Amino acid sequence: MSQGVFVEADAKREFVSGVGATFVALSLGHLFIDSLATLLPASLGLIEVRSGITPAQSAWLMGLGSLTSGLAQPICAVISDRWRTRVFSVVGILLAGLGFAALGLPESSALLGFAYMMGMIGNGMFHPIAATTVAQLYRHRRNSAASAFFVAGMVGGVMGAMFFPRWLSTNAGFETLPYIAVPALVLGLVVYRCQAALPPIQAHTQQSLDLGVIKSNWKSVWYLYLSSALRYCVNTALVYLFVRWAQDEVFSRHGNWSLEAVAKEAAPTVGNLNAAMIFGMAIGGILAGRFVRPNRERVPMILVPILFSPVVALLPYMSVNASYVFAALAGIGFSSMIPISIALAQHLLPHRAYLASSLMMGGAWTVASIGPRCAEFGVTHLGINTTFLLTAGVLALSGIVCVGLVAPSEASGN
Repeated sequence: MSQGVFVEADAKREFVSGVGATFVALSLGHLFIDSLATLLPASLGLIEVRSGITPAQSAWLMGLGSLTSGLAQPICAVISDRWRTRVFSVVGILLAGLGFAALGLPESSALLGFAYMMGMIGNGMFHPIAATTVAQLYRHRRNSAASAFFVAGMVGGVMGAMFFPRWLSTNAGFETLPYIAVPALVLGLVVYRCQAALPPIQAHTQQSLDLGVIKSNWKSVWYLYLSSALRYCVNTALVYLFVRWAQDEVFSRHGNWSLEAVAKEAAPTVGNLNAAMIFGMAIGGILAGRFVRPNRERVPMILVPILFSPVVALLPYMSVNASYVFAALAGIGFSSMIPISIALAQHLLPHRAYLASSLMMGGAWTVASIGPRCAEFGVTHLGINTTFLLTAGVLALSGIVCVGLVAPSEASGN
């Protein structure tokens, strides 16, 4: 009997260590894959010059990334729910690494679009599977675990936004991009080994809820989805607006410079703005995970976007240095509730956990593909300051729609 106790204790320690190793591996994968996702937005001006694409074409290119990443997520989530597999977290890392590595090869717009689309499909594959795995490993601390995983991606985003514009501004920057494939292969192998050591995924079972509660849960999930889509539209619109605002600032000082010179001069500022915004996203995720308790999500989901929306409207009136602070605050405003939305959706739909994650992530990102195009239209026809103001209105709206959210305690009868 004592031997059986020791065997059980050893098995428990092995499982706990396996959980920790898997969490670290997935978080590193999230850091890496989100650093790659900032490559094109933070370096957009440089890529426009290199590939000879117009601002309108670059807006469509960014939208293509959101669309392909968004569509990949629910497709992979449905397959993963059906076959109870985690393999797409590994495939996603590999495909993203190869896709973004290939951005260093083409100079034509068609090849550029194909490479970017491949990288973003890999990005989309990884996110819902990895996020759901983390939540399943730490079921009773879902908000904290989801926030920690989310922050790892934001750290990667800051690193990528700071690094890639500076790297690609050098003479050999684009030519050395293919080396990105090496860490992708290493990380993919590590994640595969860690996940293989976990117990198989058990079949998802429907909780003992009556039909009225199930219907209420789905209604809440759709409110969460709409709110997430609006927040992501703010995110993608700001990424595009940062490029135009930084280039306008350089033009105001050097009106006789060529477009290539302006792009190179503005690239570090664009990278800094993206890094500051992602830093704010990470801070928001940490604070949300710390202070938003399970079953108490509704009020912060409403108030946070509304309270931070003026920051977005005021950003274009700031100096360059002050704009970094406002970009960080904007990141807190639209992003702090993202990990909470993911964890809450999984809680509301436990029998469709991967699908719930994908709706809050990729499903919402699909809608966000219109963000850059809307921002480009606004800058062209309304002016950049008015476009920032309208973007702030979308952020406030993302909080207002959560008024219809049913609290989980009400939905589940707890």
